[in-house]
Amino acid sequence: MGNIENYLESISAENYKHQIDVWYKAYNITHEKTELFHDFVISLYELMENTYMGSDLMIVEQDQLNHFLWCWDSTIGSFNKEKIFFKDRGGLQDYFWNFLREAYYYTKLEEKSNLIKEYFNKLFNFNHQKTRSELDMLTEIYKLFEQNLKK
Repeated sequence: MGNIENYLESISAENYKHQIDVWYKAYNITHEKTELFHDFVISLYELMENTYMGSDLMIVEQDQLNHFLWCWDSTIGSFNKEKIFFKDRGGLQDYFWNFLREAYYYTKLEEKSNLIKEYFNKLFNFNHQKTRSELDMLTEIYKLFEQNLKK
């Protein structure tokens, strides 16, 4: 019985690998750009974490937006120094403001930083077996990043 289960897991893993390769090729998702975009997201998020003054001081949404934009602009500036250029504003910035407004600024969870960072680590990790929803999300974010890369 154990051999049959191992065989089925092996076939399933091979099938998943084939399907994920087809997905990445269909949407022109490359390993190198995925790593670059992951670095951007983690840099942004860690800067937010390191400079956030707490929910008791950042009650007003405008203060939260100002903090986010400062972190965003600082992250863009850091990548510019490495000769990697992203547009300052646009759909990518809007996407992350809306996501982080809900998941970071509005959330009262103590462990939110671990959850958000873990989410992005799994989403951008090529070796993590993704659900269809995660693939859709990765593809959407990847496309936004591609549109915001200056060529």
